[in-house]
Amino acid sequence: MKQAIEDVVENVLRQEQKQVVIFMLGDVDVGKTYTVTSIANVFFAHGLKVAVVDTDVGQSDIGPPCCIGMGIQEKELRTLSEVPLHSLYFVGTTSPNRSTHDCVKGAAAAVAKAKELGADVIIVDSTGWIEGEDAKRFKLFEIKEIEPALVIAIERENEVGHILTALNMKVIKLAVSSEVRSRSRDERKALREEAYNRYFSTAKTSVFDPPALAWTLEEGTIMGLYNSKDDENEIVGLGILMKWDYEQGKVIVSTPVDDTEKGMEMKTGGLKLIKANGKFKEARVYNFY
Repeated sequence: MKQAIEDVVENVLRQEQKQVVIFMLGDVDVGKTYTVTSIANVFFAHGLKVAVVDTDVGQSDIGPPCCIGMGIQEKELRTLSEVPLHSLYFVGTTSPNRSTHDCVKGAAAAVAKAKELGADVIIVDSTGWIEGEDAKRFKLFEIKEIEPALVIAIERENEVGHILTALNMKVIKLAVSSEVRSRSRDERKALREEAYNRYFSTAKTSVFDPPALAWTLEEGTIMGLYNSKDDENEIVGLGILMKWDYEQGKVIVSTPVDDTEKGMEMKTGGLKLIKANGKFKEARVYNFY
């Protein structure tokens, strides 16, 4: 694997492009995040400015679940979660198949922001949703919007072949690392819930005007908070709808975002969190628009 990663880096360094985008493609539990971390470290050691875009909304390493996070590497990494978050893009669910448009829009916006910040190399760690025609269309749409110079495909056999045959760009295939460990559905949910509780550990209640059609929302709905004067693709943080104040026409939201922020608005998500024994738990995921 080490030699394969060095070959990837050498391949990129030979390219004439000033800003190179790399897209990681593969199933769940094949080591995409491990490989992203390893490649980022080699580029960083070469003195390049490295940005990482984490599009795995269900198992986020950069930023909380339900979001796409982008960060700029500042040191050699032990884990991808050590990349400091710079920009956050709200999807509102932990399943990309429930919000493909927002996933693609957020990933493209994150790559554009990384370019704007002057990153030499931008590595996109994609979701593990690859099976079926819907997943194929999603991946091809995502790759088309991001426009990577290189796709790195990690596979055990030929599980991403149906996607690769439709690509007209440089592709490097890597084998699955022996260091990869599979996680069960319950383990993944537990990790997400740990992430929610870390994120909301400093949350306070804030009062907002309700978003459009908010009367259909349930308490516990996750929200994306954005500054109305900025591009709504990028959010300043997450909130949880805690209570309606019908008399005042306001909603009470729990969020770690500083309530001195003015002009903030909310985007509604498709996931509900509830408190149980003092901890947030995923209650259910439902369709949203």
